[in-house]
Amino acid sequence: MKYFPYLRGKQFELIALRDMCSFYKQKDIISPIIEPIKQVNSTLLKTIDSLVQNGVNFNIILNPKCGEISSEKYDNLINNIIDKLKEYDNYQPTFIINEQVNLKRIISFIKDYNLENISLVITDQPRNELDFKELLNSTSIKYAILYDDSTIRRLSRNIRPLGTELVILADRFNSKEKNADYANPADEFFSDDHLFFESEGYSGYGDYVTIGNNYSEGGFLPYAVAVHLTYLDSPDNVFRIHHFVSDSNDDNSDVPGKVAEALSKLVPFIDERKMNTDACQQLRQIYHDESYPGLGSIKKLSILNHLQLVYNHFSTK
Repeated sequence: MKYFPYLRGKQFELIALRDMCSFYKQKDIISPIIEPIKQVNSTLLKTIDSLVQNGVNFNIILNPKCGEISSEKYDNLINNIIDKLKEYDNYQPTFIINEQVNLKRIISFIKDYNLENISLVITDQPRNELDFKELLNSTSIKYAILYDDSTIRRLSRNIRPLGTELVILADRFNSKEKNADYANPADEFFSDDHLFFESEGYSGYGDYVTIGNNYSEGGFLPYAVAVHLTYLDSPDNVFRIHHFVSDSNDDNSDVPGKVAEALSKLVPFIDERKMNTDACQQLRQIYHDESYPGLGSIKKLSILNHLQLVYNHFSTK
């Protein structure tokens, strides 16, 4: 696998993964990391079913740190996920590792459920070095996904001799406090990780797509609407991101109108560049139909566009 997009279990992030299956034919390119934010629900189960039916490899986090599942109450999540996937072996049970995590508890879960070929998402220095070494020796680890920090990268010295594949994870989305702030600059560099991860000694790379690592429950009406769309820029072949921001941003009324304003800038942009991902085609249709599918659907299409761009990049190599 080459690309590990990190997505939390919000409804439209999960639907983006389901929609990805429509173009995902070459199965050795994308391995999503899914962090559930709720106890197992129908949206998560439908997404897992879709990934399984299409033979997609994925990483499912069993000790999520965001949302309603507390760090010490994920037994129900583990039971449900392990049972759901007992006939499927093309996935990695995954654990977040940071300084707060009780490593002995993780080791206990691994032993109790006889977990193998797991993934570790290491976002911070582990609490105890001896416990961390015990964890590394407690089972087979397929992927060690290291947050892009010099202290964490040094952990690869302990992990690499195990034959574990190393993945670098970074937040490449430049988050702003308010949607209106994305108008300046409207266009910026996003990532060149796809060009350099192998030369830097990694088997793959990951990011937080067009959402960023900051987690919030959301649920409020925005003053401004910003649609974030990545594109592959020639001739350097790097990813850039363009932010299409509405104009009538004085209050939070008429969100459909704000979406239409943002799309009135987006559609000429993708037409000029002849962008024809599934997401771009749907965004064109929404604009020409003067329809409003909801902000969640627009966010889903932003994610889906990036997934397909990365897929296209690697599938044509």
